[in-house]
Amino acid sequence: MSTADDLISQFNRMVKRDGGSLSLLNFDGEVIRVGYQLGADPTCVDGACTMPYGELQQLMAETLARRDPSLRVVVEPVS
Repeated sequence: MSTADDLISQFNRMVKRDGGSLSLLNFDGEVIRVGYQLGADPTCVDGACTMPYGELQQLMAETLARRDPSLRVVVEPVS
């Protein structure tokens, strides 16, 4: 399994709790592009919050930096 697949697998478990999902959009050897489909209501009206894109990207970037500092991750919304 590649670094990109490992990263997505690790964080996919986190976002699945809210009904969200992650997918690999592209990996060009330098940048891992991750698609993030939101799950539950992002306004938390029902008490179920989802992780914001920016926060998810920051967490993924910090994890990736420890594994392979030569790579970058970009999280993009998908529907």
